[in-house]
Amino acid sequence: MSITQESRARYRISIIDDDPLRARREARELLGEIIGADPAAALDAPRQHTPSGTGKGVDIIGAIGLVFNAGSLVAAGVQVWLARVPQRTIVATRPDGSTLRITGREARSDDERIERFLASREGGRNHGNGDDAHGSMD
Repeated sequence: MSITQESRARYRISIIDDDPLRARREARELLGEIIGADPAAALDAPRQHTPSGTGKGVDIIGAIGLVFNAGSLVAAGVQVWLARVPQRTIVATRPDGSTLRITGREARSDDERIERFLASREGGRNHGNGDDAHGSMD
């Protein structure tokens, strides 16, 4: 799926999993959780590319995910979905390029972490709130 200019300004969640089929299934499951809060949410499967230097296959890990507009209901849906399975890992990316990597286990212990990250409208680094956010401007 090609990513439009409009979707570039939206939030992204990448599902981190060694099994591409499981990652895709989990992305669809998460989409089902948040579609009620954000009807414009969609699967995000960037164009497939060959990892440099290998000449084989596609770098699928981290390529499956969602694009959505943040809001408290979406953040709550993401947190609930993530907390169900402690081994799940996601990377949430704000439109300003800041990222947050969080596991299901972490989501259970700090249920406000995702909401704080997605609610932040500040550009650049996310200071002083205890999460692992960092700016990675691309």
